[in-house]
This record gives sequence, structure tokens and C-alpha cells, in this order.
Amino acid sequence: MSIAVSAVVRPSSCVRLLQAGFCCAAIASSAWCDGRAGAVMCVIGGLLGMLRGLKKVKASRIDIFDVGQWRLTVYQHAGAARVAVPVSLLAGSTLWPQLLLLRLGPAGGAATALLVLPGTVDGAVFRPLALACRAIAARSVDQE
Repeated sequence: MSIAVSAVVRPSSCVRLLQAGFCCAAIASSAWCDGRAGAVMCVIGGLLGMLRGLKKVKASRIDIFDVGQWRLTVYQHAGAARVAVPVSLLAGSTLWPQLLLLRLGPAGGAATALLVLPGTVDGAVFRPLALACRAIAARSVDQE
């Protein structure tokens, strides 16, 4: 079975709306906090979450080759891409049927977390991507 897959992962608008809702709930919860310190902390936490959510999230491209090699490309602007970096699937990745939270990192570099939902990739690509991730994860467990 070939595990070669290529997918463009776009930012999820649903996740961004959920984050905004949680931040608004944190700010609103300040009305029920006892004392000023608790209320101020709720407002600060909600505002910091909002500022973090306003950060421009970039699209990424994952290429998985037949031999289990990964390449990650992050798109900087519309159409412009950064150089593809060889990465590997790190421990701590979550591989659920409808959610992939991939921890990818180059050898000796910083890890990158990539959220993959069925709506963030083309519909026909999510299942082969999930199967390829599971096959590579199983190979890495067998090699340890």
C-alpha cells in the first residue's frame, strides 16, 4: 500500500470562531468574579486570547512520500511559499478519526503543531492523510 499523500491545510474558521467565543465568555465571566483582582484577570485573559486569535494564520502544505518522509511548506502570502522543510512526526501527536493534531519538527529544531480537520483540507484528501499518519506512527512505534 502506498502512503504517498499531498495536502494543503488551510486555517479553520470554525476554530477561530470558537476561540473568539471562549474569549468573550472569559471577559463576561468577570461580572461574576469576587473582588477586583479576579475580574481584572478574567478581562486580561480574554483580551490576550483575542489578540492571539487575531494573528494571521498561514496555510501549510504537507507532502508525505512513499518511504514515510515528510515535507512541510508554510505559505507566507497568497501564492508565495517558503522552502519545504523535511520534518518528522513527533511523539504527542493526536490521530483521531475526525481530528489530526500533528506535532511536526525537523531534526534538532522546534516543533510545529498543525491542526487538521476535515474542513481544512479537500474532502477527498483527509482520509488518505489520516491513514498515512497512522501508518507512519505505527512504523515509528515498531522501530522503537
